[in-house]
Amino acid sequence: YITYSNLMLMWNMISSLGSMSTIMFTLMLMYSIIEMINSKRKMILSIKSNNNEWKLNFPIMNHSNLENTFNFNK
Repeated sequence: YITYSNLMLMWNMISSLGSMSTIMFTLMLMYSIIEMINSKRKMILSIKSNNNEWKLNFPIMNHSNLENTFNFNK
């Protein structure tokens, strides 16, 4: 077996702490999403955009949508 120096042991502990906190925060996010769905809360953000994709509720075909063009002459 390879023996680690004290420096490698410290980085191993930091890495383990990071992975445990990532797992904990992922579980907290999943819990909050499930709790939001169960309590039937509404979403805080609503998307208000002028894009035609959002207005039509489906993506547009490439180069098929005519958009207004502005020409500025000096």
